[in-house]
Amino acid sequence: MKMGIVERGCLEKTRNEARRQQVLKGATDCFCRHGFHSASMAEIARSAGMSVGHIYHYFENKEAIIAAIVQNNQAEILATMDMIERCQRPLSEALIEAVGTGVDKCMAHQDTALMIEVLAEAARNPKVAAVLQASDSVLRARMGEMLRKAAKPGTDLSDGRLEGHVETLFTLFQGISVRAIRNPGLNRDRMVRTMQGVIRWLLDN
Repeated sequence: MKMGIVERGCLEKTRNEARRQQVLKGATDCFCRHGFHSASMAEIARSAGMSVGHIYHYFENKEAIIAAIVQNNQAEILATMDMIERCQRPLSEALIEAVGTGVDKCMAHQDTALMIEVLAEAARNPKVAAVLQASDSVLRARMGEMLRKAAKPGTDLSDGRLEGHVETLFTLFQGISVRAIRNPGLNRDRMVRTMQGVIRWLLDN
């Protein structure tokens, strides 16, 4: 049976996305090993197992690769939030239960090394900064929605107060990544309990 135009289009789209992810994995490995500026497109190509020319078919430059990495990270976090919200239990309990997964993600050294490279480049490069800030805005808005839904009835959650709660959570979780590098002996279980206590307090206040 011959493949129709729609089927061929879907197959091509799937192949292209698979190749894009292959490039992003290779780039992630290179950025973590060598840093953003020291990782050449030739090295990224070798790590991804394809030619430099092939990479340029999917990404214009390293800035575009970083933008895609940020977007992948955003999609992963949003998917996790959606999964938490779909749990068959009160949202407040689901949020607290998910803290362990969040702490583990923040303590993963490759993820931390990659994000530090992205942040460093964002401090120098307005285009990368704009991509990172836009993603952060989306994630803050989504977390705000979840906290508002999970809060106890009657809790004071004015827009300003809710923004403060979201910033507190993001600051603490993102800080874990830095602390895990500066203090390799960081106690994971103690950190999970502390973060769970913080979320309980935020939801009650």
